[in-house]
Amino acid sequence: MSDLTRREAIAGSGAALALAMLGAGTAQAARSDENEPHVVGLPVTPDRVAVVARVGSGEVLKASQGAESRSQTAVKDIAVLGLAVAKNARSRVIVEVADTRRAIDVDTRVEALRTSELRIVNKHVALTHEDKPEKLAVTGAVVVDERLEQPITRMIKAAKKDKITLEAVSGYRSFEHQESLYASYERRDGRKAADTYSARAGHSEHQLGLTIDVRGADAVHELEESFKDTPTGKWVAAHAHEFGFVVRYQDGQEKTTGYRAEPWHLRYVGDDVARFLHQRRDIKTLEQLFDLPAAPGY
Repeated sequence: MSDLTRREAIAGSGAALALAMLGAGTAQAARSDENEPHVVGLPVTPDRVAVVARVGSGEVLKASQGAESRSQTAVKDIAVLGLAVAKNARSRVIVEVADTRRAIDVDTRVEALRTSELRIVNKHVALTHEDKPEKLAVTGAVVVDERLEQPITRMIKAAKKDKITLEAVSGYRSFEHQESLYASYERRDGRKAADTYSARAGHSEHQLGLTIDVRGADAVHELEESFKDTPTGKWVAAHAHEFGFVVRYQDGQEKTTGYRAEPWHLRYVGDDVARFLHQRRDIKTLEQLFDLPAAPGY
């Protein structure tokens, strides 16, 4: 990909997103009772939720709804699991953790899904034209969901303290912008090649407003896999989770995500989920974390 085309890929941000976050607004729900662990259920697709719990390290989180049941062991006081629930509906999930058993209400209807910071979009799960941002913030040179404003600012400041000049260079992209961008790649390289590095309209995480592309101020290896070997890329890999971000498309995961490695592409998932994934090095994709099918193709 030429430098000019790479810069086209990070150009253009614009328009509206984000209602208030579900519950506490992050995957860190307030306690309903001081003696109970933090537990929250956030929708990830129209028929699946993420159950996130703050519990003692090594404790087991169990969740069930109807015939579906899943469990996960906490690491560093966080446990995260994916659970199938009724499609586009309210559901009641039974949660067992730390010698307690209780029910939590979850919602996978359209509006709840649109406000969820854990919403999944991939080659199997699409967005529509109606999935547009409503509340945005301008952070540096990019426009993002307003929930990302403080995490991005804190991450850039932390990097600067470590003598890394980090920049966010692409944020929200509309359905129409992604459609135009993908079409340009398809004309140039053909559909098969374009699908390995660009999302078709409705399948881009950038449309959520919860994703940023980053680079070093020197633009060395910008939007290249070799970015991971630069001081900036190494810092991002080591510290992005401290601010609620994960590297979404990792090396060797093409058969799950459908994309080549993108060490510059950061997806916001909130502090708890990001911390959990950083500790669980064996879980490298959100599809794996939430028990979703691999999405290597459309």
